[in-house]
Amino acid sequence: MKANSVSRFLPYLLTIAVGAALLVSQDAYWIQLVLGAGMLISLALSWDILSRTGQVSLGQSAFFGIGAYTVALAGDLGWVVGWLLTVAVCAASAVVIGLLTRRLRRVYFTIATLALSLSVKVLILVFEDYTGGASGISPPMIGNGDPVMQVLAMLAIVVLSLIASDVFMSARYRPAFFMIRAKPALAEVSGVPIVRMKMLAFIVSGVLAGLAGAVYAGLYGYLVPDDVFAQSWSVMPLAAAILGGMDTTIGPFVGAVALKVLEGAARTYIGGVGYQIVYGAVMIVIIAAMPKGLAGLGGALVDRASARRSGRAAPAAQRAR
Repeated sequence: MKANSVSRFLPYLLTIAVGAALLVSQDAYWIQLVLGAGMLISLALSWDILSRTGQVSLGQSAFFGIGAYTVALAGDLGWVVGWLLTVAVCAASAVVIGLLTRRLRRVYFTIATLALSLSVKVLILVFEDYTGGASGISPPMIGNGDPVMQVLAMLAIVVLSLIASDVFMSARYRPAFFMIRAKPALAEVSGVPIVRMKMLAFIVSGVLAGLAGAVYAGLYGYLVPDDVFAQSWSVMPLAAAILGGMDTTIGPFVGAVALKVLEGAARTYIGGVGYQIVYGAVMIVIIAAMPKGLAGLGGALVDRASARRSGRAAPAAQRAR
């Protein structure tokens, strides 16, 4: 079996298998761990989708926070309506921001998205009569706190993120996206609708990040700006995508899981402030040693094993003749 075949279906199978195991066991510790990993998977995939067009964002925390506060402000309408409003609000925000930043490239776009996160956080603090300001606000819980509903909701967002990533890896979008990133001048003369493609990627990326924020709000039932607009929600998805392997679906998925496992191990065995130093150092070593990420390494091993089996099968076939 080729590595491409494995990487295409493995994230879905793992998501369903882990979700089924959690629904059966209902172990509180593992549920919280997997829910955290699920949010990071969605954020990492949302970041990677945008990066395929050459837009390196540090603004995922802005959409994460917008999604969380949209659900909270929906209030009595419930979390389901809140999620629908999250899609609409994040898509509209992405359109506005995308139009404002459409001419920015590389580091200028990155700085603009970083400023976006800070600006939205300020707005939340300024309109404290509606948002609760620094004191926080209480959004409706997913399924009134029912762990089964929380797991199902998180699985739905992860699967949606996987599907969105696979759609943009299809023959319809992949060549155009990568041409825009690598050779924008060639893409323009080739008739590729650069602005439209970038806007599409930005909207889908913003919606997925917003839905991850909506899950966060519905899981913990209390929001303060410093939690949901923290830069970790922008940096961690970037790190997960690079660690796992960019420009793939399985890469950000594996990277997010590895990052959570690494973080948990560092917290358990080191603790304190020191765990962050070791955690960061290990990440740097892994990324430097594997430029194509964990998914690239896994794909190479699968292809090598397949080639070995084919090599053994050929002499056997010749002897049979």
